[in-house]
Amino acid sequence: MTHRPPALHALVWPRHTPRLVLRPVTLGDVDAILAYRSLTEVGEFTSRGPMSRAEVEERVELLRESATAGAPQPRLGLVVEHDGAVVGDCSVRLESDDNGMWRASVAYAIGPGEQGRGYATEVVRDLLVICFGHLHLALVEADVFVPHVASQRVLEKAGLRRVAHTPAGSEGGGRPRLDDFVYAVTAAEWAAHHR
Repeated sequence: MTHRPPALHALVWPRHTPRLVLRPVTLGDVDAILAYRSLTEVGEFTSRGPMSRAEVEERVELLRESATAGAPQPRLGLVVEHDGAVVGDCSVRLESDDNGMWRASVAYAIGPGEQGRGYATEVVRDLLVICFGHLHLALVEADVFVPHVASQRVLEKAGLRRVAHTPAGSEGGGRPRLDDFVYAVTAAEWAAHHR
């Protein structure tokens, strides 16, 4: 039996971290997101690769629809702002397991000009607060390509641990994919460090 999905629509926005603001993505954010999501250095470590305007628009609309009450595949899409400018985006994809427990997969991207300042770690830490402190999920996980050492450090600093190595094989047409590391943290592990 599956329990009702967590109420994404009941979350209060915007959220403030020490330096950043997180808020739901809007169609007005397309240009700002496209500015970094279209770059090869951002796309090479995402499963999508560099994105076109149409792809960014489609993703933004999907994220907006997926956050509404009753969405079949609940997902939260947020932009990350610093001093009023969009510097990144992140998402929380929810899914239920066979026991009706809810878990999340988190993902994020920070524009190249803003990387190396600890913003990604700050974002992931707040996503964990949302997932465990507000949505009461059982588990949060994230995938990262094996060569993306900086993102592995972000996840480790935020409190996730490496739990699996997934060989990725090929995209087809002779194009190899990169292997993934899977990182995760349970609600109990997170709570033990946030009392």
